[in-house]
Amino acid sequence: MDLNLFKVFEAIYAQGNITLAARALNLSQPAVSHALAKLRTQFDDPLFTRQGNRMRPTAVAKNVIGEVRQALHQLQVSLQQSRHFDPLNSQKHCNLALHASLEALYLPPLMSALNRQAPNINLTSIRARRREMEHKLACGDVDLAIDVLLPVGESIRHRRMQNDRLVVVAGEGHSVLAQARQLDLATYLKHSHILVSSRVSGPGIEDFELGRLGLQRRVGLRCQQLFSACLVAASSEMLLTLPETAAKVFAAMLAIKVYPLPVDLPGIDVHLYWHLNADKDPANLWLREQLLTAASGTGIRAEPDTAKKTAG
Repeated sequence: MDLNLFKVFEAIYAQGNITLAARALNLSQPAVSHALAKLRTQFDDPLFTRQGNRMRPTAVAKNVIGEVRQALHQLQVSLQQSRHFDPLNSQKHCNLALHASLEALYLPPLMSALNRQAPNINLTSIRARRREMEHKLACGDVDLAIDVLLPVGESIRHRRMQNDRLVVVAGEGHSVLAQARQLDLATYLKHSHILVSSRVSGPGIEDFELGRLGLQRRVGLRCQQLFSACLVAASSEMLLTLPETAAKVFAAMLAIKVYPLPVDLPGIDVHLYWHLNADKDPANLWLREQLLTAASGTGIRAEPDTAKKTAG
């Protein structure tokens, strides 16, 4: 059904007169009469009966007017939000594809900001496989995604949020490092390591980079969560290599110490991704700004560069 017919229906109901309804809609009287004829066919009901110069609603019209007005109001709100976003009154639900290792870093400052500025917005953090991320952004299942630099198509926008160096954490009571001011390469390679990865096999980024330098470490545990890895490091002799900002977050909660990585390896780039269709959407833009503000609040270096089309 043509949605404009409902505007005609509501105008006739409100004005009680076809001429006045036409004037309110800035339409001709024949156009309104024609729309009413279509409505009567759709509802299989006269909807309005003439009494003098007034159009009186039938029982069917009275039954549906509430829902029609609510639907028209919601459409108007949607139209306004497409041009302007009011976070304080928005009840939007947002899906954020966030790598599990980054949740503890981004969600606390982000939710603190949302609770103050947009208390009715609901946020869901989901895990999207990297090969599915572009599709989920395109179909709207995901509003924004945060992950390492990935090859993406021209329909995906992204910008770097974080450029973080790698560090090493160990338990405060570590038998070798408890009294040490720094971690040397020989000690680093000698100890057993924890690798955080969602994959069941294959080297981590740090292992790949170590291999390029002709070095190799021994991985004694492979797990999926940074927090779990930090707990193991806190209660064992194992070492964990991770981005510095995440290490500082966990060091504030757990009995672990942070050491500089004793070998020069490239840092980790983390990017914020969104679809071209949402590039100018006020709600999506507002949420992107909140994420960048949250990033700056954690000590992460967020760069004010322009959005890029591809990762190449």
